[in-house]
Amino acid sequence: MTYSIQRQEEIQVLSVDNLISEFENRQILEEVADIIENGSNRFVIDLADLKFLNSAGLNFLISVLTKSRNAGGDTVITNVSEDASKLLVLTKLKHVFTTANSVEDARQLFANQN
Repeated sequence: MTYSIQRQEEIQVLSVDNLISEFENRQILEEVADIIENGSNRFVIDLADLKFLNSAGLNFLISVLTKSRNAGGDTVITNVSEDASKLLVLTKLKHVFTTANSVEDARQLFANQN
């Protein structure tokens, strides 16, 4: 799995290419928890390189969303594939998540919240 977390102003952009392994997902979640502990609570999860989303991936997305919201922030997911979007609808999570077409669109959503 390849992932990166980059700070863009007050937003953390998390890019992932694979969320299949719960073990690897926990490693990323630990890093997310550290970032939140250090005062950042706004995340954009960029799924542009994600080929497949399963229950482990859904759990990961829910965990980041929950952690950020519990810290007074939020999470936006971007570049959601058609298959992933169908899965979000099927699991009734489509309305739980804020989605955007691109990282820039997500950043604009956060800017409009200020």
